[in-house]
Amino acid sequence: MSRKFDIVGAGLGSPALLTAEAAQALAHADIVLADRRLTAVCPHAEVCAFSEMAARAVSSGVPATALLVSGDVGFFSAAGRLREQLLPYGEVRLLCGLSSMQYFCAKCGVPYDDLCVRSLHGRTGSILGAVSYHKRVFVLTGGKQNAQTVCRALAEAGLGGLTVHLGENLGMEGERVLTDTASALAQQSCGSLAVLLIEHPAAANACEPVRDAMLTRGQVPMTKEEVRWVAVSKLAVQPRDTVWDIGAGTGAVTLELARKASDGMVYAVERNAQALALLEENRVRLGGYNVWIVSGQAPAALADLPAPDCVFVGGSGGSMRDILAAAREKNSSVRVAVTAIALETLHAARQALGALGFAEIETVQLGAARGRQVGDYTMMTANNPVFLLTGRGVHEA
Repeated sequence: MSRKFDIVGAGLGSPALLTAEAAQALAHADIVLADRRLTAVCPHAEVCAFSEMAARAVSSGVPATALLVSGDVGFFSAAGRLREQLLPYGEVRLLCGLSSMQYFCAKCGVPYDDLCVRSLHGRTGSILGAVSYHKRVFVLTGGKQNAQTVCRALAEAGLGGLTVHLGENLGMEGERVLTDTASALAQQSCGSLAVLLIEHPAAANACEPVRDAMLTRGQVPMTKEEVRWVAVSKLAVQPRDTVWDIGAGTGAVTLELARKASDGMVYAVERNAQALALLEENRVRLGGYNVWIVSGQAPAALADLPAPDCVFVGGSGGSMRDILAAAREKNSSVRVAVTAIALETLHAARQALGALGFAEIETVQLGAARGRQVGDYTMMTANNPVFLLTGRGVHEA
């Protein structure tokens, strides 16, 4: 017997918003499976927990089975997992449904072809990077990361004045659509079925490198742009990485790291009061709201930080080995980069990396010269040479 399984996107859970193709599939199916919330779409559906849906569909033995899933089958959906489970037993079709993003953007009167789309529903992570570097961000919320919590995080990061559209129970009884600032919506209680559309017209460009002239420097030492570009490149920072910047100073390297970790977080550790003030000023100036400033001295200040994917050490305060050991203890596969001007710092870093079992240790000396105008001529002035050490932790089985 040839068997057919239709995985049907139920849209927002309202029969009125079901596509004609989906309605036809439900009408002609020998059995329809759905969780309790989606039985409103198809009253004759058999209630079935999602975790048991594939097994129930297979054991039913009928020629045509329809399985209802919420939203659209291709938009943060579990439909793909169901499809893989059912493919050995017959033909599987995916029937798309109306997504919450499509519905909500239409409600708000905005297009969605240039949106940054993220889901925090039942997930860990932060939305601060996405909001920092995109003019409009659509967010699915839920669980511990509900709409109120997300808006509160925006406000705490300094983005409380952004315009946020909130949609709750979309397409269902009790639908609510609100538009206000992030700070105001952080005070609103909200259910679990909610989405957010966050507008940030002044979002920074994550693809633009941070130039020295873009930063306020004061009297605090700053890693020059040529050095930090090479260092950050060698760290191979990924968009969702968690990064530590130890001895962050003015935030020059911090903000370069933040643009690379555009969906992650950078923890900037600094002990100097003047540097901390400059770091906060530059964070706001360059729009790097996925930077979390940590006031304190490493390694003690690292104890409560999440495990890093990569670490930049621009200043160790004499605690190089302890800092690298703390990073390696949190993540045995951590990637690190250390800059050194003095030979003593170079020696200490090289010894620590070797003693702690780092692999692929590389030492590079960087020297850059910049042109300055002298009459009709351009004269080159050399910056101080800088040593850059990189290494990678070896995963311990």
